[in-house]
Amino acid sequence: MKYCLITPVLEAEIAEIRRKIMLSMNGITSEKMTQSGVVYKKNYGVAIPRIKEIASFYSPNSELAQRLWIIGIRETMIIATLLQPVNRFTPEMANEWVDAIQQVEMVEQTCMNLFSKLPFANELCLQWVDSGNLWKQITGFVLAARVYDRLTKDEALRLIEKIMKLSTTTEFHLYKALSLCLCRLARKDKETATYISKEIESISDTNSIGQQYISSEVKQELLYLDIL
Repeated sequence: MKYCLITPVLEAEIAEIRRKIMLSMNGITSEKMTQSGVVYKKNYGVAIPRIKEIASFYSPNSELAQRLWIIGIRETMIIATLLQPVNRFTPEMANEWVDAIQQVEMVEQTCMNLFSKLPFANELCLQWVDSGNLWKQITGFVLAARVYDRLTKDEALRLIEKIMKLSTTTEFHLYKALSLCLCRLARKDKETATYISKEIESISDTNSIGQQYISSEVKQELLYLDIL
């Protein structure tokens, strides 16, 4: 991670943001998140609407966002995703940021607030799902679910092939991400949905918890889309 130059103005903004976070902390929420397995370096349990409200007081600023991300506190990291200008965020930065993600909440926040808005989001999806790293793969599939309508036919087919290979996973967050991605890809067009339907049949009768979950969720989506 590249370190940014801390100016007096930047330092004051960071101190102010941290004060606002501290004043908004919710220890009960933080404790419940930790007990449910959502573990951060530091977590003040601030509600997402309040985090967004805090971010709204500041203009998009790459230096500020980069510094907030480096701090590594749940709330500063989420604010960073809201303040980072898309046009100043490079693939190299994206790969640095994704290395710090180990919580499904952060996957969702980074994909929604920043990664899905990047012009190179498609490339990130394919790179991360092929990485072999659990959290990168989860992020890649969740991101693909958000940009499914921008994926080319070839990219969609590559993702479907990867999903089927990983479908036997017992990692809860991974098979949820695989399922979400397949459900979104089914919305792309009827041809893709029909292809997914045929692929799902091959894992419908299985003892694999991941495949059972994926099959059930995708079949419900296909029924909704009137494909089955």
